[in-house]
Amino acid sequence: MLEILGRVVVILIVVLVALLVSLLLLCFVMLRTNRIFFPNFVLFIVSLFYEILCRLLSFFRVDPTLIDRVSVEMRNALNYADFAVTDPRERILLLPQCIRSTDCPAKLNSIDGFHCTECGRCAIGELSALSREAGIKMYTSPGGTFTERILMRSKPKAVVGVSCYPNLYEGLLKAKLMGVPAQGVPLSVSGCVNTTVDCEEIIKKCKI
Repeated sequence: MLEILGRVVVILIVVLVALLVSLLLLCFVMLRTNRIFFPNFVLFIVSLFYEILCRLLSFFRVDPTLIDRVSVEMRNALNYADFAVTDPRERILLLPQCIRSTDCPAKLNSIDGFHCTECGRCAIGELSALSREAGIKMYTSPGGTFTERILMRSKPKAVVGVSCYPNLYEGLLKAKLMGVPAQGVPLSVSGCVNTTVDCEEIIKKCKI
């Protein structure tokens, strides 16, 4: 009996590893071809085995953010229809504080984050002006909990979030749970300070 049970366990492990490796290969294909395959199924598997998949990528010396990158692209695709039908003026743009210059003079407001002075020291000033011109409210958040507070207070019809891939993965999931269709735009250069963004891509997403 124990021998049979052991064989079953081994078979299940082999099947699971084969499934996860196949999923990783599918992720590679999607990134290379810019095509989305079985998004709901892939996102379900990723949610179940997120940590294991990241460890597998690290084991094979592959960038572990691959999973986050694919997940963000799939969530963008799945959310697009609901996002596109909202009025752009009822959307908000959420930026991370890591874009700010180290000499940023903006003050933190406990309700809606940093208030940009458009001093020109970082991309936030340009995005602030472009957002105002497009009639879109922009917020610069110091962290995840603060971002949730902004979403709850502003009650937007849709949101465009900017961040590194791991935080976008979490942010898009939280927005989905809150019933807010979202689009994610990754940072051009990630990090904790002095990160960079593609301003044109962000505004393009906001005005879809």
